[in-house]
Amino acid sequence: MTILLSGLVIFFAIHSVPLCPSFKNSLQSRFGVMRFKGIYSVIAATGFVLILFGMSQTAFHPIYPPLEDSATIANVAMPVAFCLLVAAYVPNNFRRVFRNPMLSGITIWAFVHLLANGDLASIALFASFGIYSIIDMLAVNRRSAPTAPDRQPLAMDGLVLVIGFAAFWIVRYFHADLFGIPALA
Repeated sequence: MTILLSGLVIFFAIHSVPLCPSFKNSLQSRFGVMRFKGIYSVIAATGFVLILFGMSQTAFHPIYPPLEDSATIANVAMPVAFCLLVAAYVPNNFRRVFRNPMLSGITIWAFVHLLANGDLASIALFASFGIYSIIDMLAVNRRSAPTAPDRQPLAMDGLVLVIGFAAFWIVRYFHADLFGIPALA
């Protein structure tokens, strides 16, 4: 559990730097923008690798039983989460509704996985991602007023949905290979 917690602390500590724009700007001034991005990426990747390794090494300690209908909820909510993640990177009209689709997708992903996994390591992992996503959304909303992006062709929305659903089915199919735990049926 120590490796997992260390990874979470490292990952979220570096991801908290943008929450303090003056601190981020001072680091960018000191190191230069490109060097800052490189250091940021290395630290974030280190945290992520520790999270993955820590999850694989942490003993199973059940805290609560998974929700009985969590498979149904996952099969409905996770495609939405994947589509929101794709919407963060592909021009689309969903961004006119979801100011930060990536953080919205991560929040859904975390909540669904908390319903389906009641062990200590999963709670630490998914709760930390969910809490961070909500805090980051609030910080983004407080920093700047929302602006509606330009309208995009409906074909771009279709592309987001196709990629999002395809990614969902691929990850669902290979879930056991990727994460060591089969997806709920």
